[in-house]
Amino acid sequence: MRTAVHSNGALWVPVTDHRAAEARIMEHMPHSADLFERSGELEVLQKAMGAAREGHGGAVMIEGAPGIGKTSLLAEGKRMAGSAGLQVATARGSELESDFPFGVVRQLFEPLLAHMDPQERRRVMSGAAGQAAVVLERVVPEDSRGGDFSIPHGLYWLTADICERQPLALLIDDLHWADGDSLRFLNHLMPRLEDLGCCVVGTLRPFGLGTQPQLLDQIVTTPPSVVLAPSKLSPAAATSLITAQFAKSGCPAPRDEHFLSACCAATGGNPLLLKELAEALAAEGVAANAANIPQVYAVGPRAVARRVAVWMRRLPEDCVALTRAVAVLGEGAEVAHAAELAELPLEDALQAAKGLEQAQILFTDSSNALRTRLGFVHPLVRAVIYEGMPPADRHRAHRKAAVLLKTSTAEVETVAPHLLRTLPCGDDETVGMLWTAANSALARGSPGTAATCLRRCLAEPPPPRTRLDLLSALGNAMRHVDTAGAVPYLEEALALAGPSRRRVEIALALGNALLLLQRAGEALAVWRRALADTAPDDTELRNQLHACILSIPLYEPGRQDMREDILSQVSELRSAVPHPGPGGRSLDCVIAGHDAIIGDPRAVLRARSALRDAPAAQQPNGQISVSFGWLALISADRDEVMGSLDAAVEQAHREGSLNGLTGALTYRSLAWLCRGNLEEATADALTAMRAVETSSVRLRRLVLGPVHAEALLERGALDEAGKALEWTGVPDPAPITGLMYYVLHSRARLLRMRGRTAEALDAALAAGRSFSAAGGQNPAIVPWQSEAAVCLHLLGRDQEARALATAELRSARYWSAPRALGRALRVAGALAEGEADLPLLREAVDRLRKSPARLEYAKALADYGAAVRRHGKRREARDALSDALDIAEARKAAPLVRQILDELHLAGIRPHRHAVTGLQSLTPGEQRVHELAVQGKTNREIAQHLFVTTKTVEVHLSSIYRKLGVAGRHELAEKSARTFSTPAPG
Repeated sequence: MRTAVHSNGALWVPVTDHRAAEARIMEHMPHSADLFERSGELEVLQKAMGAAREGHGGAVMIEGAPGIGKTSLLAEGKRMAGSAGLQVATARGSELESDFPFGVVRQLFEPLLAHMDPQERRRVMSGAAGQAAVVLERVVPEDSRGGDFSIPHGLYWLTADICERQPLALLIDDLHWADGDSLRFLNHLMPRLEDLGCCVVGTLRPFGLGTQPQLLDQIVTTPPSVVLAPSKLSPAAATSLITAQFAKSGCPAPRDEHFLSACCAATGGNPLLLKELAEALAAEGVAANAANIPQVYAVGPRAVARRVAVWMRRLPEDCVALTRAVAVLGEGAEVAHAAELAELPLEDALQAAKGLEQAQILFTDSSNALRTRLGFVHPLVRAVIYEGMPPADRHRAHRKAAVLLKTSTAEVETVAPHLLRTLPCGDDETVGMLWTAANSALARGSPGTAATCLRRCLAEPPPPRTRLDLLSALGNAMRHVDTAGAVPYLEEALALAGPSRRRVEIALALGNALLLLQRAGEALAVWRRALADTAPDDTELRNQLHACILSIPLYEPGRQDMREDILSQVSELRSAVPHPGPGGRSLDCVIAGHDAIIGDPRAVLRARSALRDAPAAQQPNGQISVSFGWLALISADRDEVMGSLDAAVEQAHREGSLNGLTGALTYRSLAWLCRGNLEEATADALTAMRAVETSSVRLRRLVLGPVHAEALLERGALDEAGKALEWTGVPDPAPITGLMYYVLHSRARLLRMRGRTAEALDAALAAGRSFSAAGGQNPAIVPWQSEAAVCLHLLGRDQEARALATAELRSARYWSAPRALGRALRVAGALAEGEADLPLLREAVDRLRKSPARLEYAKALADYGAAVRRHGKRREARDALSDALDIAEARKAAPLVRQILDELHLAGIRPHRHAVTGLQSLTPGEQRVHELAVQGKTNREIAQHLFVTTKTVEVHLSSIYRKLGVAGRHELAEKSARTFSTPAPG
């Protein structure tokens, strides 16, 4: 049972976990130096704590070299947080435990939960926060499946629930050594932080040091994070510090200016090095005069190592053994374990600890009389001790530490970091413990740690009979964190596996990894060999493999050597009735994708049937297949695709699939874009982009970047759209092979809107060549012909423009979806000569009037209004332009708004203004909040259901109340049941 210790009203530490003791040691250890010249940094910290107290979260990252004063500032931040009335949770990253799943998270939250009474603990761990329970449990059930997204999501809600009771400060020292899982939580928290009464303060070293430099960069650079970089001390401050340290040592205060300048120069103004230099010089009786300046320069950069070395020579051998034991065991080591590792009686170890504390090498935490814990006063001290041990001694000490920790019934995650630092020796027990640790890490939602443990198992090496199982487990764990890194392990597993169903399953996983890495030729070879090995009567596996093989031309359209043979199979496998089972539904989705690309309307029925009862997570190859079903329905403007996408997003959140979430969000963003809901499209795209940035999968970028760019172009944010296209990593000029047509089409639009029309035309024609290489003929997917036509018109090449516009209109009529047809009609009408424009534009308006593509409808209205104005029909022009303006303004489509206002100004027309009220005026996000609020769900329940923050729900409800004319929830259900709204276009 966990017990709690209450410390000065702010920090509560469960005595059964040494990681909580690390946090206590960090908070109570002596400061490296007084806080000289840090008033600016302290002011930023003070403001951040005050803002958190008022419910406005923020983050302060203190970045600098060792000894610059980061931890001292963090300790001062803790004092400020307590004074501001915030709860305080602290943690400290350590190199030894950088592979401990959610180690920093557990330091932060376990003490807080231990202090709560059972009722309060149940409250904060209810709902979505319950997904985080698997992280905080000492023993994880074997059937637990912690997802790579569900746990950060659950930890966010745990943070939010704790903040409801009292604002919270999360203080993390040495963030660069934090485990990757904790960093992923912080990365998830950062963009949502402003809505919480929570302040995060972290310290880290610069220059990409640590376990996850890319994640650290995201955390540090994501608003509302503020970076502080404490500077070196000025000569005046350095002189004050040196003088104070000499005085503290009982030595005469230095007066020689040259000696003081040398001290400052030799240490670079680093506060810790200045302090250690002064102590070392004083301890060795070095006079503070110019004659000893050479000795200053000799000691300065190595002041910490010099001081530790001096003490190690002077202290008894017991002290040396104990410091080495603590260096191996890590911060927060129990003194009993350190004594055993150092081969000292407990009483002797306690006595040695006192001497080391007096020497300011170790710090003792005796808050729990039964379990005294030890830590170093500064990470640099531990580094000096640890790195001074011969490698062979470190290896033996870590292996001995693993044995004694296992004997003491420590968690397997505590044992594993020591085994990871031993040399391979063919020990079956080591393999078993590390494999157990990997399974526990997977259960906690930490595939990265699992992969680290399994790689070390492989190096041991394991018994030959288990190598296949190990390779398969390692390859699948790596797919979650490093797709490229998974390939070699899956390839070896495939080679080891004999003819069997399992071999085919490994081939499916390997092929998917290769395809995501844009190595389509290799993926095809793997899948074809697997298909040849699959029994003819194994319909499910054969369907899965056929679905994978048929997806190749859709991802690599430029590879003609692969296309022809594969495309012939599409016709062979196209069945009049749906294929059975999950594999069959995958196959039907891929066939629907092929049909949608060429503009065959049969795609719609096939995709609807395949997706009706087939959530993405149940597809054997995940969203590689189901995404083509979504694409077909999005291109056809089918409303039911939104339900399928919403369900996929919800399922990905619930099961914790990061890959599943990014896929579902990418296509939901595309669906929102096609419907003209720019705010929702942008929100989904940004969430997906943030997730993609933590993976090695580039393929997602080729769709997601252009979708985000298109939403930004519609809002007139050209610079941001350019950055979104740069984010894809596609060079300029782009290759035609690969999934490039989305990028090229968006690039054409951006160039045209920037006035670079000739370049825009080249990009549009390149998009057409890329799309045609994939067999693409459907303008609902890539309307390159109308884009090129607009460019040609701007260049004065109207005959060519009309030819392309007519060709796109022909294809759009065959596909017959309102958005694509309305666009083609609009562009053809705008380019038509004489009286031919009005019938085309009028038809565009009619086709789009009842479609979900509201922004395309507004564009058609705008062009139609301009045309009838030119034909002298002012009243009809005013009606059309006014309706178009209402839609464009509601969607914040700035370029379209400007176009309409310019047209109204030219005509001297004042627009009709429609009252934006009633249910029809609600945005999609507001509609979803409204539906749940009417059902009686609380703000917190709505936020958890929609995977947004409670502040977002509050903002939506305020807008809903205003638009519906109600005072609050008590009127909402009654008012919503009536027919009272004034219809507004869009």
